[in-house]
Amino acid sequence: MPRRILTQDARTRMRTLVLTEFFLPAVGGSIHWLINTYSRYDPSEVLLVAPRCAGAALADQQLGFPVVRIPMTMADWDPTVPRSFAQYIRALWHVRTLCKTQGIRQIHCAKVLPEGCIAWSMQRLTAIPYLIYAHGEEILIALSSRKLAWLLPRIYNAASAVIANSGHTKALLESIGVQAAKIHVIHPGVQVSLLQASEALIQRIRHRHHLKDTRVLLTVGRLQRRKGHDTVIQALPTIRQAIPNIAYVIVGDGEEYTYLTQMAEACGVADCVIFAGRVPAEELAAYYAACEVFIMANRQIGHDIEGFGMVYLEAGAAGRPVIGGISGGTDDAILDEITGLRIDGTRVDAVAQAVVTLLETPAMAIAMGEAGRHRVAEEFSWESVVERTRSVACQLTR
Repeated sequence: MPRRILTQDARTRMRTLVLTEFFLPAVGGSIHWLINTYSRYDPSEVLLVAPRCAGAALADQQLGFPVVRIPMTMADWDPTVPRSFAQYIRALWHVRTLCKTQGIRQIHCAKVLPEGCIAWSMQRLTAIPYLIYAHGEEILIALSSRKLAWLLPRIYNAASAVIANSGHTKALLESIGVQAAKIHVIHPGVQVSLLQASEALIQRIRHRHHLKDTRVLLTVGRLQRRKGHDTVIQALPTIRQAIPNIAYVIVGDGEEYTYLTQMAEACGVADCVIFAGRVPAEELAAYYAACEVFIMANRQIGHDIEGFGMVYLEAGAAGRPVIGGISGGTDDAILDEITGLRIDGTRVDAVAQAVVTLLETPAMAIAMGEAGRHRVAEEFSWESVVERTRSVACQLTR
């Protein structure tokens, strides 16, 4: 259990309702962020509200704070769609009841829609202030709708504060008219102690995937097109010319699995691409430690972007150099040529060159890995994230 961060300041000792459309047993960076932030609050201070779903009760038992499940999954983010309007009203009724019975003094929204819209309505009914987390991709998706593009800045500007996960997301918010004074950039954190694996577990992972004398390239993340697994696979024939004993390990599952396996076959590299699937949390550190280079060659696909890239920090915490795309908010997660390399994730040749450069220059790779480890320890602890979040939240009811 993480160390709780308590304060005697009466202004921060308040009942906070955290509202999220996506939560356990699903997985994802934003869910990880919520858990690691609010598990460090005192349980009496926080109430998390999430949708009902299969497996929720078992997942909630593992947490150190109370969770209430309500009907909240929306057919459409647009509240003017009749079916969605009814779902918004039902969720609003549940949230208002909880606010009245639980003494809620502020609401924290995992994203702008639908959570922010519900909190905005609550504010108009009860004057309870709210803050919104902004990740980037949800903004671009909403902007593809004329009605939602009109709604977004109104919800954000009615919030007392907006927490952006990167400078890129902050700039995106400002571009749609969100007041700069409301925006606070707080990066997600990393629990460094959880990313230190024993040598025995590292060897077990290497043995499991037959990596005894192999140089390992690793990607961790959901199998989504924007993550760039396909570009790395296409670069492998070129990489193998320079590094014959290479293996590309992919941790994660998702909708691109079939496409990626077929691409590996078509490129003639199926023998060196390993799909590890979703792995237990206690093994993830060993996967990072078992690789020489971490890569996620992200790029923007339509409105889908990488808002930050927490996995780059996790790899850095494990002392590994990283390669990431120049798209989205990765410039906050990667210090180019210091903790890793940022490349054009749409270019196969750029991916191949970056990988070969790091694998053929071990001194550079080691130095970048150490720089990444030091940076994460100094700047990205969850304790620091929570202190800054509390500072922003304190302003809501001031």
